[in-house]
Amino acid sequence: MTPLEFDPVAHAYTLDGERVPSVTQILKHAGVIDFSSVPAPILETARMRGTHVHAAVHYYNEHDLDLDRFAADFPECYPYVRAWVRFTNVRRFRAVLNERRIASRRYKVAGTADCFGFLDGQPVLLDFATGDPRDVAKDLQTAAYYALALDWSADGDDPELASFLASSRGALRRYGVELRADGAFSLHPYVGATDFREFLALVTAYRIVATRRASMAEGVNA
Repeated sequence: MTPLEFDPVAHAYTLDGERVPSVTQILKHAGVIDFSSVPAPILETARMRGTHVHAAVHYYNEHDLDLDRFAADFPECYPYVRAWVRFTNVRRFRAVLNERRIASRRYKVAGTADCFGFLDGQPVLLDFATGDPRDVAKDLQTAAYYALALDWSADGDDPELASFLASSRGALRRYGVELRADGAFSLHPYVGATDFREFLALVTAYRIVATRRASMAEGVNA
């Protein structure tokens, strides 16, 4: 058993045997990510599209994707992957680490960062989306993933990640990549100095609510 386990069915992380919330779970709990007003069929279509595109981008970054086959099997998703291909070519992006599961024992939060690599020669952390990155708070997500990555690598759980972060010498930049249905892309830089502090405030709120709900449940069952 590895220190960090992920259950894809429950979409749950276990750190050192303890269930911990994910970055997106924290943001959804706080209402920062909220799709409650979106009709269920539309939301499910978007979810499936995101799943297929994320998988395709991962395999493309690993040089293991048959683009023609993907286009034939998932024609509705292909334009988004084409946007990623165009992005990597236009901005000279080179992926180094993909879909990296990371966690912080200090904050007891886990998550999966989309991609670490080099953009125009600069070390970056990228998180991409098939919709508007603002809808899923990519600024806060990337700040959280960066902090988790630093903790995870410092604990010695991922030597490859530690090596990449060491090579960045503290100059890593964060971006959201918006992949569009017309095959175009937009790059969103995140430089907010308070992004991680805001995320930590949401973590605190999550813990307060969880503790109070547990206490109330104990009172009811007493």
